[in-house]
Amino acid sequence: MPGLRLTEAQVERLCTADTLTSVSALRALVSAGFLRPMADGTYGRTDVLTGRQDTPRVRPSTGMTLSPWHRILCLVELENEGRGPLKAPAYSALRYATTLAVTHRARVTALQVVTSPSLRASLRAAAEMLRKTVFGEAFRGLIDVHVAAGSVNEELVRVATEVGADLIVLGRTGNAGSASWSGLSQILRQAPCPVLIVHPSGRAAVA
Repeated sequence: MPGLRLTEAQVERLCTADTLTSVSALRALVSAGFLRPMADGTYGRTDVLTGRQDTPRVRPSTGMTLSPWHRILCLVELENEGRGPLKAPAYSALRYATTLAVTHRARVTALQVVTSPSLRASLRAAAEMLRKTVFGEAFRGLIDVHVAAGSVNEELVRVATEVGADLIVLGRTGNAGSASWSGLSQILRQAPCPVLIVHPSGRAAVA
């Protein structure tokens, strides 16, 4: 509508669409020149905004739309003590993370935290296994792999800080009363950036 300006969250509510669909649609309309992103985080029709004093949200040197994310850290876990394919929650999280990376011109670090004593002795072998697993994923060219040993919570926070992550993506496991969600509370308190939790259905929420 002429003169209407909405944020991504408002578009999501107005169109009753999930976050990924709303963001992808907005990016496509910006690329097509129909919408224009503004400094306050809203989007409006380019033909209506032309000539107004609003400041477009672009990089002065490149003319490219600013992205909130440049490095996305995704926690992954493999079946069979790190020797099999990605577990279902990790698969959903990695697919969501790579889709965001494509949309925002970012890179993904797929982090596997090894806790099994049998695998700790050979982190290089674990990294190679993870690399082979990720190689079969879509947009694999955007994914870097990282394997660490220790506590999942501690390593996730440490690696997020080390790689300069702007966003952490986790796959949801268990229910609100499970041990995994108890650990999640600690991650949310210590994380150096926003945490996005992906449900197996593909929907996500930022905490």
